Amino acid sequence: MSGTTTSSGTPISALPLASSVAATDTIVGVVSSGGTVQAEQVPVSVLASGIAQAIGLDDAVTAAQTAAEQAATENQAAGQAAANAVSAKIGKAGGAAALDNSGHLALTDGTALVSVASVEPATATTPAILVPDIPISEKTLVGSTGKSFSDLIDREDQLPSGTYFVDQSGAVLRADTVGTLPTDVTLNGGVYMAGTSALPAGLSADPATGMILTDGSTYYPNTINNVGVLCAAAE
Repeated sequence: MSGTTTSSGTPISALPLASSVAATDTIVGVVSSGGTVQAEQVPVSVLASGIAQAIGLDDAVTAAQTAAEQAATENQAAGQAAANAVSAKIGKAGGAAALDNSGHLALTDGTALVSVASVEPATATTPAILVPDIPISEKTLVGSTGKSFSDLIDREDQLPSGTYFVDQSGAVLRADTVGTLPTDVTLNGGVYMAGTSALPAGLSADPATGMILTDGSTYYPNTINNVGVLCAAAE
């Protein structure tokens, strides 16, 4: 320790002041211990330990550490309890929804979680689409009509088989006879023009213009009968 002196009779006020002390430094002082009073060298570490013990600092530090450890343990237990509570409700009736490893919605079948639906992302031109992962019950109602999928299927099954088309007036018709146009016919402003191949039944070529005329007896896909002239159907 800087500033110590061994000069006998030097006043304390005349001793130099220490600018700092370390735990290994010593202080010269008068110590009263066990009824004995004498001058002794007191290490700074011993003095600091005695002061800390006298004011209960060690006990306070220990108590603070114990409290911090207990709080951390309680917080961890509370967090685990909350996680367990959520896990117990995932996929359960009255609980929380669950997602499978692919991000699909999963619901319980009473025994295990089953992936039931996913969402096809939207694009710049199409909206997002819900995609079922499992078959939909035929009892499912469609919109607000009160009709089920089963009703719609029954209606579809009641339609006669055949080729259906929409005529120029917007009516849906069933073709009695369906034909195929020759490969060399062409379109001119939406009107079919005859080529060199023979035209099939129901069709003929106007000798002056080459336009294909139809008697309406045979339906040719993607065409309409426009007052006897065979034209391309609008898309």
